[in-house]
Amino acid sequence: IESMEKATAIAKASNLNSIKQWAYTNLADFYGHAGNIEASYKHYLKALELDPNDAYAKKGIAWITYSYEKNPEEALRILEHISSYYQAPDYELLKAEIAEFTDNSQLKNTALSNYNTAMQNEQFGEMYNKYNVMLFAEELDQSKKAISIAKREVENRPTPGSYDLLAWSYFNNGQIDKAVAIVKEHVDGFTYEPEVLYHIAEIYKAAGYADDVKPIKSELLASSYELGPVMTKKIKQL
Repeated sequence: IESMEKATAIAKASNLNSIKQWAYTNLADFYGHAGNIEASYKHYLKALELDPNDAYAKKGIAWITYSYEKNPEEALRILEHISSYYQAPDYELLKAEIAEFTDNSQLKNTALSNYNTAMQNEQFGEMYNKYNVMLFAEELDQSKKAISIAKREVENRPTPGSYDLLAWSYFNNGQIDKAVAIVKEHVDGFTYEPEVLYHIAEIYKAAGYADDVKPIKSELLASSYELGPVMTKKIKQL
């Protein structure tokens, strides 16, 4: 955060609105990850003062409204407003998540359908591989397709995050031993992203490693805001 605060100070001194806007939204993200929701909200607003149509800043405020304030209706209203002038496939996935939280299966299915339609556009290339793996593995019961995409992602970017996607795909395909082997060799201890830690915990739980799950669960509960209410509910069941 300190480095980003310094970068923001430099951006403000530059007096270039586009650079200031980028700095404000990035700093807002950092504050959110650190649990300083008020500072996060203020910096999204600073970005919107420079550009009232900043979709990313509005999405950040929608997340605060949903995950922190537990006001899914208002969060969806913000996202629908964004959709009136700006389209990005991952915004549909956020709508689907909020719809799941409110038990609105019709809205969830519509949002997922909109996302899948957007994915037919070849201009996105490999940009949304992470989202596609998660969707095929978890929602669409197409874990073999998820495995195929995850393997490609590992070839392109052999990072702990990519290996996590592969392990998660194998896990959702019922191949627990393969998932555990990948996690132990390439993921556990190499990254501390909350979403990845959740996958590790689920895989270890399925493999019977209860003692390894407990400390991860505690860490995940501390990241409830970042992960959102739907994921938090799953974490409590670990």
